[in-house]
This record gives sequence, structure tokens and C-alpha cells, in this order.
Amino acid sequence: MFNYFSAVGAVEIMLTQAKALKAATGYNMGLPVLTIAELLDQYLNDTTDKMGTDYLRFHLRRYQELIGEVADALRGHTGRPSILDIGMAYQTVCLLHLIPNAELHTAGFFDKRFDGVLDRDRHTEFDLNEARLPERIPTGIGEHDVVVLAEVIEHVYIPASYVLKSVASWLKPGGTLILQTPNPVSLGKRIAAVKGINPFEMIREYTMNPGHFCEFTVEDIRAAVESAGLVVTSIKLQNYFGRHSRLYNALCTILPGNLHDGITLCARKP
Repeated sequence: MFNYFSAVGAVEIMLTQAKALKAATGYNMGLPVLTIAELLDQYLNDTTDKMGTDYLRFHLRRYQELIGEVADALRGHTGRPSILDIGMAYQTVCLLHLIPNAELHTAGFFDKRFDGVLDRDRHTEFDLNEARLPERIPTGIGEHDVVVLAEVIEHVYIPASYVLKSVASWLKPGGTLILQTPNPVSLGKRIAAVKGINPFEMIREYTMNPGHFCEFTVEDIRAAVESAGLVVTSIKLQNYFGRHSRLYNALCTILPGNLHDGITLCARKP
């Protein structure tokens, strides 16, 4: 069962990473833990949005990993970094609070849950499924030091290459793409399939969040990113969704076949 104090502990780890980034870059990254805890409390105990609170609890450790990757990407950066987060969600709020000296922009659908928290003036409304039509691609997004594409690519129904080529155009030369996506051949999904259970969710009748149209193996997502002209610098497989037993985690590590639940890929624009 989810424990609120586990959430605070995860944020403390995020703050530790932010302090390391401060030491490397000179940015004033840290906020008091109480401030972050209060922020989490606002969403974790929102009785009007059970789906949202369940999602936050399930993804909390993924956010921890994501913030760490952003910190690493900005290590040694001089000046004010620019971050583009495509697919606004709770990680956007984490970025806003943990890296306040960055210029944070967003693209995709504006999430009304964060109205008043995130700046609409730095948001570009854009359905990524329109990336296949050059005339529909926004021209004012600019280039950024870091682009975050976390748990998004599996939600588009067009070829990933269209989306990733647009994403590449929004990176500065030398900039970093940080992409997270679920692993379709994870141990849990393989076990479900053996049991005769469909490991993939059905498409929902909800335009803003219809579900996963296509999930990508490590080889799939590497090929798609490289097709956009980006250079893959790291790929990590981790069990950061929810909680698993020690046995499950050990089997994912020992057995062959990329069995962990989540993929985090970093790529650089030449």
C-alpha cells in the first residue's frame, strides 16, 4: 500500500540530486522539503481526482529517475538552461520547483489540473499526431537545452519517426532528449500473456488520453530516435512503476531479454 512518507522520501532524493546540480552549475536549485511535501500533498490527497492520485503514486519513482537525468544533462551548463517538457503532467511541476532557474516551456495538451501553477504563456498547444503534417507543426517552440518526452510516445498513433523529427528540431545543437516509455516485453507483461491475459490496455474513448497505441522495445525506440538524427547516449531499464517484490526485481536483472518495466533513453543532438 502506498505510504505518504515514502513519497516525501522520494522527493528528498530528488532534492539531493538538485543540490548536486547546484554544486556543479551554481544554480539555486533546492527548496525546503516541507514545500515539496505540501505540493505533493495537494495532489496525492485530491479526492476529486482518484485517477490522478493513483497515477502519481504509481509513477513517483519514475519521476525521481527523470529529475536525475535532467540534472545530469544540465551538469556543467553555464547560463540559464531552457527545458521543454512535452506532455504536461506531475513531472512538469517537479521540474518547475526543483530547477526554478531554468526557463521551463511545455508543449502538447495543457492540463487544466495545473492551471495557475504552470505558465500558459510558455505553453504551445499541439497534438503530436499532427507532426506528420509539416504545415501543422508549430514554429514558435524554439530550441532548448533539454527536451523531456516522458510517457508520451506510446500515446501517439502516427509513426514515432514523425514525432521524434519534430522533437529533434526543438533541441539546441548539443542538447539532450530524455525519453521515457514502458517496456512492452517486460517480465510482468510476459507473465500476463502466458496466463492468457492481455498485457496491453484497450484504447479509451477519450481524445486527450486514449491510452497506448504502440509500445516500443529497446531496439524499436533506439531505431526511432536514431532515425531522427539523434545520437543515443544511454538506455536504462528499471522497475520504477509502483512496487515489486525483491524476487521480481532480481529476475528482471538476472534473466536475459530486457525484462524491466520501464525504459529511459537519453540522446544528444549533434
